Amino acid sequence: MTNVSPPVSALQTVLNRVALSLAIVILVAIGGVWLRDRTRTWEKPVWQPSRFVVMSQAESRARPAWIIVVNPDCLHCRARLAELLRRERDPARAPALGVLLVDVRSRPAPLDNAERLDGGVWWDSTGVWRSHWGHRVYGEVLVFAPGGALVRVVGPEADPQTETAATR
Repeated sequence: MTNVSPPVSALQTVLNRVALSLAIVILVAIGGVWLRDRTRTWEKPVWQPSRFVVMSQAESRARPAWIIVVNPDCLHCRARLAELLRRERDPARAPALGVLLVDVRSRPAPLDNAERLDGGVWWDSTGVWRSHWGHRVYGEVLVFAPGGALVRVVGPEADPQTETAATR
């Protein structure tokens, strides 16, 4: 017994070619967007509190600051913040710990434990973190020198105390 497949209609052939062409166009478009994003020159992050909405005022800027990037709807972000808040810190010597609330369209509710954040709580209402600095990783810690210069960026799984990640 021979296995004979039914003939392919002209309509099926046209539909297959259209689907293949559409898939190629979509892949090229995605590649173009990715390439544009990867080759774009991003603004180097500098901590300028005036660019953000103050949710909870920071204490003195006479010491380094760890600014953790938090989306209030992200459970991982909240766990990361809780982990950093659980650490024993000497407020006189340790970097100030602050929060930058990102990707929130309307003014967010106050954070629990905001009084323990000596680096303040800031809302990125204009999207500086994502659209100007080019960052996209929730839970990362931006380590800033006392004058606001970026020292390094620490990934969400790394320890900012010991991590010596390169500055982006």
